[in-house]
Amino acid sequence: MNWNQLDLWIVISYLLLMLGMSLWHRRFSGSNLENFFLGGRKIPGWLNGISYTAALVSPDAATGYGGLAVVTGAFISWWYLSRFGLALFFGGVLFAVFWRRLNLFTTLEFYDLRFPPRAAAAMRLWIAIRTSMIAMPAWTGITLLAAYKIMGPAFGLTKAETLYLVVPISFLFVFFSGYKGVVISNLIQMVIFFAGTLTLAALTLAHFGGAAAMTAALGHAFNGTHPEVLQLMPPGEHPVFPLAAAMAWMVGQSIGYGGDAAPMGGAMEGQRILSTRTPAEALTMYVVTAISMFLLLLLVTLPSISAAVIWPELRVEGADRELVYGKLMKTMLPAGAMGLLVAAMMAATMSTVGDNLNFGSQVLVSDIYRRWFVKKASEKHYMLIGKIGMALILSLAVAVVFNVSIITDVAIFMLQLSAAELPANWAQWWWWRFNGAARIAASFGGAAIFCIVVLGPKLLMYLHVPWAPQLVLPWWWQTLVVMALTTALWVTVALMTPPDPAELLHSFYERARPLGWWKQHSGNMIQPIVRGMGIAVIGFGATAMLITGLTQAWFARYWPCAWLLSGSLVLFFVFRKMANRYLSWLAARATVSRAVLEQQSFESLSQKV
Repeated sequence: MNWNQLDLWIVISYLLLMLGMSLWHRRFSGSNLENFFLGGRKIPGWLNGISYTAALVSPDAATGYGGLAVVTGAFISWWYLSRFGLALFFGGVLFAVFWRRLNLFTTLEFYDLRFPPRAAAAMRLWIAIRTSMIAMPAWTGITLLAAYKIMGPAFGLTKAETLYLVVPISFLFVFFSGYKGVVISNLIQMVIFFAGTLTLAALTLAHFGGAAAMTAALGHAFNGTHPEVLQLMPPGEHPVFPLAAAMAWMVGQSIGYGGDAAPMGGAMEGQRILSTRTPAEALTMYVVTAISMFLLLLLVTLPSISAAVIWPELRVEGADRELVYGKLMKTMLPAGAMGLLVAAMMAATMSTVGDNLNFGSQVLVSDIYRRWFVKKASEKHYMLIGKIGMALILSLAVAVVFNVSIITDVAIFMLQLSAAELPANWAQWWWWRFNGAARIAASFGGAAIFCIVVLGPKLLMYLHVPWAPQLVLPWWWQTLVVMALTTALWVTVALMTPPDPAELLHSFYERARPLGWWKQHSGNMIQPIVRGMGIAVIGFGATAMLITGLTQAWFARYWPCAWLLSGSLVLFFVFRKMANRYLSWLAARATVSRAVLEQQSFESLSQKV
């Protein structure tokens, strides 16, 4: 399908709309730092959830997940369900209320409240540099690379031409509009993205003659060699994504999630939490994110599974399977629809780029520039520095585009590195004995252990050490090994070094009222943590049943689809009732005296809510 005038005008209209919206929000965002970076803390939870989905689901989802779907099959949904599903519900149920209660400007200010000055300063500086100068450029870079991998096959664009098309408007948009403009535009962009991906999914089914005919074509092509293509669960043995990888992915990305709202392996959820109107709406943000994100990922992966029949060569080892979604667009879409989906991909690109630049520059200004260099200046000065920071982050991201070829390799590397210290993120909220020395050991020691376990064997292979290949583990086992060794390190350090000052712990506890074991401060509050985890599991189960049921419908299995969707509705109802009760208890607990907390159980307190 060639580029035609109708497609061109659709894309031009979208770009003008985004530019107009950025200018509309310019006055509000330019008034102060809270408006520019947090939307005045007046963003509804559901809107922040859609915005967070926009930050997470960009063209790299269509390219990365679509490419994986070609070589996996129906069980591709467990790649993102295991990575995000339980983690998001843990973060929402167990931590969102507490982060919002602290009312910080950036979540990195948490370290000044929780740890002694030297450890807090080291952690805040390290996380700020890691976030603004490593994580945000990396995630922005692979988003821009994904845009090229879609527009390249569709229109024959080079990397440079793609960047000329996408980068200027993305930068100008976030430069003028600030966070509120980004969030509102994300809603429009996600509607466009949903319409575009739904159109391509429907046209893909029509190409095969319907769901039943498409499923029969997949069975005819792969039943003899790869029957797992039609399985809903990862098989025990698979070269790309076996069951062990799904389980390791879930453990490696869920345990510890939520305790740090600016993770290296995730997007800028701390900004979403701090900009919501109330603590309860922070949980709404997580739930809306989970549902909307998985629905969009389903829409980009299901057609890619079917594309394996059309282009079986993409399943060959070494093939650039991440081109599959662009090839589908070029083959399936008529005039007008092509322009719609290109606008959708540009919308998703702008969403992620804008979010990353806004969040990265917020951290750069607040946690590096103002914290260490210029402590007292006008808000206009800091906003100017923030906009310069955006340009710096974007420049680093462009460098990533020209030095990376496979998106999933970068994603796995970033997520493995962040997983090393995830369990420590729970400990800093739930265990009074977790001190500054343990925090330093978890972050810096975890990075060292990661280098030894993951990069060490590769270095030995580069040096032609004959036994080096035997040390190379699959990435999923690497993740668990690094987590286990890092956890053993920081637990040992915590127990062998003096605890943090009692006054500091008491001050943090009184402000945050965390759960867990705080000794003389609140006794043992383990039961509410277990209860919260159970509620999170119910929410995850409901979401997994929803996605699995819709996957069954794609493959013309309508009775299993109906049962799964019915079960999902029931579990969502149970989750909502239990989550509301849990949040009400947390709110009441924040006003209860410490003596009452020490004497009464979760059940007795919750009955009074």
